[in-house]
Amino acid sequence: MNNSPDNRSDPLDDEAWVRRARTLHEHACAHIDSRMRARLAAARSEALGGGRRSQRLVWLPAAGAMAACMLVIGVMWLRPQPPGAPAAHEETAQVDSGLPSETDAQQLDFYQNLDFYQWLAQQSQLPAHPRRGGR
Repeated sequence: MNNSPDNRSDPLDDEAWVRRARTLHEHACAHIDSRMRARLAAARSEALGGGRRSQRLVWLPAAGAMAACMLVIGVMWLRPQPPGAPAAHEETAQVDSGLPSETDAQQLDFYQNLDFYQWLAQQSQLPAHPRRGGR
């Protein structure tokens, strides 16, 4: 039989070893200074994830504000149009339907300002008013 210290097959020796380890641990915990106790508490807090939690709390207000903005944008974008208000895409569809299929930039500008050019044509047909003041 091998009686080396690495071979602990006797349960009584194991119990004695555990009791001795507990006694040493209790003695060390009872006689620890406040500085070491604070360092151990900080290390324990960090190991349990205390540092990560505080970092998450920093981003919480920003995430809430972003969610509120997205909600407002979503409501404004998806809200139904009032019955009397024409939609913007209907107006552009009406304007585009009257245009020829191939238009360049100058022709497009002309068609967009067609009301102005019609008014200008009517003004040139009116008789000119005589100037007063004799000059």
